[in-house]
Amino acid sequence: MEAVKIMNGRLKLIEEKIDLIVKSFGLPTLFISPRGKVLYENLYGQTLNPIYENQKEKFFNPLNFDASKIYHFPVIRKSVIAEKYILISVMDKINDFIGTLIIGPCLAYPLSEDRINNIINDSKGFFIREKIMQYYKSLPIINSEKFFNISVVAFHLLNNQLLSTQTVLQYNAKISGENNHIEKARLEISKNLQTHVFHHDRLFEKETLNIIKEGRVDEIQNISGLKDEEAASILSKSSYLRSIKNHIITLITLVSREAIKGGLHEEIAFSLHDSFIQHLEELNRLVDVRSLARDVLYTYANKVKQVKNEKYSKTITICKDYIYKNIYEEINHDDIAEKINLHPKYLSALFKKEVGITVRQYIQRIKVEEAKKLLAYSTTPILEICFLLNYNDQSYFTKVFKKIAGITPKQYRERHHLMIENET
Repeated sequence: MEAVKIMNGRLKLIEEKIDLIVKSFGLPTLFISPRGKVLYENLYGQTLNPIYENQKEKFFNPLNFDASKIYHFPVIRKSVIAEKYILISVMDKINDFIGTLIIGPCLAYPLSEDRINNIINDSKGFFIREKIMQYYKSLPIINSEKFFNISVVAFHLLNNQLLSTQTVLQYNAKISGENNHIEKARLEISKNLQTHVFHHDRLFEKETLNIIKEGRVDEIQNISGLKDEEAASILSKSSYLRSIKNHIITLITLVSREAIKGGLHEEIAFSLHDSFIQHLEELNRLVDVRSLARDVLYTYANKVKQVKNEKYSKTITICKDYIYKNIYEEINHDDIAEKINLHPKYLSALFKKEVGITVRQYIQRIKVEEAKKLLAYSTTPILEICFLLNYNDQSYFTKVFKKIAGITPKQYRERHHLMIENET
């Protein structure tokens, strides 16, 4: 009974704070229990999106909302149908989680009728078209900077903790899944190398993407977000999701070409390009599509940064590219010298001078790095990896791997999988 009174007291205070937020910012607000029950609401006279059929819980899925999940910062979330929300985990004085505030919705830009029609088509809301159209035109318009500021104020009011807008922006970038796709892309490159699938030049449209071309990875987290879809041109008249995917495909093409300008080898850039687009077409949720867009930026910028940290002569660059392209073949020092028309002794001296190790040692290192990817991010048996990389003796492969990596292939796979489990 006492616990109920305490909870009622807490809830009363939260209700007062919710009403203050609603009056101050004109945004509907719901308070959701950790089990997903609506404990309190102040909708500020705003009706729910007709697509949800007046069922509040129905927008949890489009919002990718898990009522039991706790965040120690305000989360900015955009639903699959373009609405923007703020999610705030509410903690009590002894740091127990008591529920989540969902503040919103709003829009970053006014939606055009074509854009709303895309949403209607995607959600199959043909019979309530006018209601949906009216709903979107009634939503408040709040730009991203102001929306982040509102999230900081509301979080401070609810949890008595003041975060900077920059901190909130960075935390949101981290949970957007920015690195989830990187290793999948690496594996796709490995597949292309195994099958000798190489690519030719593509048409390229110039855009200011110096941050990619110069490999300034640290600056990507300061990007508040890709251009909001509401302000972008429509690239599909039948589907909102299709239109956004088309924009992301354009982005992938642009950054791949900028990365090449920054020094990234064409084969790597184009393999990533194709891998990202293939993965994009498998996605059916807007939040995943946006997450992939940021993955694209981080992946290409990281690749360019790596290249810029390794400056070699044209001859050695050609040599390294040849090794990389043929990593799944049986290659040796003399083969490479013949392919690039150099005397073996001259290649040996030049390579050792610039790279610091012999050609043979470099080949072993590249093969071990390739093996690490397959061990960590695939279920390919170790023996098969050994044969794929043209090691006919598994014991010798294990010896080389341990010499370079410090542990055996089996230990590497076990250790990496353990790290993944601990992070999830």
